Amino acid sequence: MAEVEVAGVGQEQGSEDPILLLRERDGSRRYLAIWIGAPEATALAAAEVAATLPRPLTHRLLLDAVEAFGAQLERVRLTALVAGQFHAELDLTTADGSARTVSARASDAVTLAVHQGCPIDAAEDDLAEAALPAGAVATVGGPEDAPDEAAAGPAAADVESEVERLRRELAEATPDDFRAEDE
Repeated sequence: MAEVEVAGVGQEQGSEDPILLLRERDGSRRYLAIWIGAPEATALAAAEVAATLPRPLTHRLLLDAVEAFGAQLERVRLTALVAGQFHAELDLTTADGSARTVSARASDAVTLAVHQGCPIDAAEDDLAEAALPAGAVATVGGPEDAPDEAAAGPAAADVESEVERLRRELAEATPDDFRAEDE
């Protein structure tokens, strides 16, 4: 297992679908891109900025319930890549000190980890199979995040504006924005 961290939520160039981007903390600093839904992107954005909402979103509600029963989320593990989808497990410690593992979708697991501030691990086999090299990803952040200029090319500015647009949309989103048109 290799520890990863959230590098951000954005969009693949030319697509409207949100992507969760995870970065390996040490080593070659590879990236994992996980396609997520708009509600998960909203929850991640809220967790990243520690937004105080009038009512808890589902992920905060789940963590509050876990804590109400005396348990604690200790770690999130991305354990498998099956048919292009990441699978995850939540490592919990119960009130009596015993360890429990719960299966979860990767996007939900990472969102819970961000809310809780706990570590996120990715299976080395999955990193080897699905990771993007650090130079292939354009991110917005500090100098340690900046890819080689030649590798990033002109797309870096486009990615930055798309990330900012998505953040603005998520900040202004309401629950009605996620309802199907036929509801």
